[in-house]
Amino acid sequence: MAPDPSWVPTDETIEKARVVDFARWLSAEGIAELRDPRDFHELQAWSAAEPELFWSAIASYFGVEFGSPATEILSPRNMPGARWFNGATLNFATEMLRHGSAERDAIVLVRDDGHRESLTFGQLRDQVAAVAGALADRGVGQGDRIVAYLPNCIEGVVAFLASATLGAVWSQTGMDYAPAAAMDRLGQLDPTVFIAGTGYLFKGVQQDRREAVAELRVLLPVDALVVSVETGGVPRSEEAPYDETWERLIRFSKPAAAVNVPFDHPLWVLFTSGTTGRPKGIVHGHGGTLLEQLVSPGLHMDLGEDDVFFWFTTPNWMMWNAEICGLLHGATIVLYDGSPTYPDTASLWRVVQDLKVTVFGTSPGYLQASARDGVEPARDLDLGSLHLIGVTGSVLPASSNKWVRDHVGRELQLGSMSGGTDIMGIFVASAPNLPVYDGEISGAALGVALEVWDEHGKPVPVGESGEMVITTPMPSMPIAFWDDPEGERYRDAYFSVFPGVWRHGDSITVTDRGTVVIHGRSDSTLNRNGVRLGSAEIYEAVESLPEVTDSLVVGVELPEGDYWMPLFVVVESDGSEAELRTRIAETIAGRTSRRHVPDEIIFVPALPHTRTGKRLEVPVKRILQGAAPRAVTSIGAVDDVDALKWLIDFAHKRGGSTDGVSATLPAGGYEDWRIYHDQELPRVLSAALDVFAEKGYHGTTTRQLADRSGLSVPGIYHHYKAKQDILFDLMMAIVDELIERSRFAIAEADDEPRAQFDALVSSMLLFHVYRRKGAIVSTSELRSLQPNNRRVYLDRRDELQAMLDRIIEDGVATGVFRTPYPQDAARAIAALCVGVATWYRPEAPLTFDPLLDRYLSIAGSIVGVR
Repeated sequence: MAPDPSWVPTDETIEKARVVDFARWLSAEGIAELRDPRDFHELQAWSAAEPELFWSAIASYFGVEFGSPATEILSPRNMPGARWFNGATLNFATEMLRHGSAERDAIVLVRDDGHRESLTFGQLRDQVAAVAGALADRGVGQGDRIVAYLPNCIEGVVAFLASATLGAVWSQTGMDYAPAAAMDRLGQLDPTVFIAGTGYLFKGVQQDRREAVAELRVLLPVDALVVSVETGGVPRSEEAPYDETWERLIRFSKPAAAVNVPFDHPLWVLFTSGTTGRPKGIVHGHGGTLLEQLVSPGLHMDLGEDDVFFWFTTPNWMMWNAEICGLLHGATIVLYDGSPTYPDTASLWRVVQDLKVTVFGTSPGYLQASARDGVEPARDLDLGSLHLIGVTGSVLPASSNKWVRDHVGRELQLGSMSGGTDIMGIFVASAPNLPVYDGEISGAALGVALEVWDEHGKPVPVGESGEMVITTPMPSMPIAFWDDPEGERYRDAYFSVFPGVWRHGDSITVTDRGTVVIHGRSDSTLNRNGVRLGSAEIYEAVESLPEVTDSLVVGVELPEGDYWMPLFVVVESDGSEAELRTRIAETIAGRTSRRHVPDEIIFVPALPHTRTGKRLEVPVKRILQGAAPRAVTSIGAVDDVDALKWLIDFAHKRGGSTDGVSATLPAGGYEDWRIYHDQELPRVLSAALDVFAEKGYHGTTTRQLADRSGLSVPGIYHHYKAKQDILFDLMMAIVDELIERSRFAIAEADDEPRAQFDALVSSMLLFHVYRRKGAIVSTSELRSLQPNNRRVYLDRRDELQAMLDRIIEDGVATGVFRTPYPQDAARAIAALCVGVATWYRPEAPLTFDPLLDRYLSIAGSIVGVR
């Protein structure tokens, strides 16, 4: 028996919907013959079958202003390789800024301390033109990269639009990212301009990030123009040097006009979460992004000039990019800087009330937190302006639909959608003329040729689960991955399983109603004894318990065909663990089935997520299967390193290892492995480093060490029995730092030989430049170590050589390197890096970046890079 919908659009809602007006326009223009313009499924089927007609109609219906028209809409139709609107030129910023009356608010910023500021459409247009003019005056133009390290702020929107105006390429991270994690993303782009804030707000407290900005500045190209923006109420200071201030840019007197660029000219680079290696830069073009963002908010969310559009997001998530595209439709957009649950969980609902928000976007997690904390928006607030709540980021459980009906409003549409950074848009979504069913997404999005296939590439019957695939191109598919000139990583990401067909990696079911149920990532789907189980159902059940604040379930295939399904839970309870385990199991069984009850319920202090809040199902599963953590995740990409370490330690203990975290995860505080501060050594070792470098080990007396360290001779002997012990400890401290920095470098690189090779050589070279004194002492005084100490030191140093040996051997085995002598090549490269310490000076005319480029090229020649 088919379930009843929980929300059905009224006739008035359907008649007023822009998607229905679009369908009628198609018939009136003779573009499509639709029997019923109110029937979304008929329109969707036509849009998927006729992509050229559909997407060209979207451009015409919304009045896109092309600088020059397209000679072909789509040619060829191949995936990858499809080219859209060949010959057409346009500018994304032009489309973003041509709507909205001058006096109407374009952007409103709300901070969690209550601070509020805004910018009108007239002010927005003026500031974008001024900033674009100021940057153009500095020589910035088409193809240059403008990167930002900013919180959610109005200046970020203005800067992006100025970038698009000039045809430059935009990318950003939020200021909650550590400098090394930001560098892993922004540093890939070799930026021309670096726009940096000073701080952000979280839970009412200013987070001063000036020191982080200074560290990140050191990592970026030396010739990048640095623009300072005061954000989060933190004043700028000389701690973070800059070339220009934001205030001067927005007052520039020669505004720049928009430059028309090809349809597929890069607009921005969005980065993947980086949980499985160095974040991948996904490049989206002006035209494809524009068309997708005309459809998804314009038709699916019915967004228009009378709307106030608020989607809670951060600059680290593609929903920031999607939210600002509300400007395409003349809507007022609302930015939020701070915690969504400060000072209490009703904070975002109060923003909806105070600003009369009409379309509110959030995550399932926020709805669940609101339910768990007893928030009563309908009772306590006036939400009369609100007509749509959009939800994305993870699977929306059916219980959240019911909570919204009971506690927010029965007349509200709760529109669940799913897409991703990959397409800067949606694959499946709600629509104003589609009903809503609890726990389901209303249907495939317009322009999406969606099918469900089995592992053999065959469509599955309606009602059965399988892989979500897209069988025809979409203009918002990436134009490329950054630094992927041959397109190999792009093809591997989406087309390696089903050649010529986009495999997104989601396990879904399409029902006989045309709705879509997302079970989770296909590589993390639970498959117990041949029965596929949805992790979302387990999360919904277990997190309905007030004591449970977070959970993670994985299915682990074990040797000999065994299967283990543990559930990790974070609880706030002082009660009996045994009783709580029983209640969790009973709740899961009662809400789902006995098949869903995990084999083991494990209480953990915390659980790690990606920095955009997603569960680490796949990395944790692979760690439990014995994979090296550095091969499946990156420390800089997770929000709680200690929680990740706890799981790694748990996996080792369960597997019978006593090595613990240190054997699997780089340790020692060198996550920011590229950043070097003054070396922190105990004062005896610090003094020894200086004196040994000046006089040599055998030329140094204990008296000299005492004088340099500010101790008496007896004081030296209080710390060390002999001068030999001082030398040994010093050299071990030096080699330990080199190895731990190098481990972090490898851990952050992609899991393939070339990326790891470049990372390790970069780490070794950096070390011998910025720790040159220690490197020289270690090399020259090796002969001074006593035999037993020398053996221990060499064993430790050989760990680094083994890393390099393994990477080069892997490269030779996979055909990436051509050298017939991998071990000899490894030793030659090690000697090359060590030798830099003997001649390089940081103050020399040759700066480090070109030195690194040269040495990477030389090292690549030694191993025979293909």
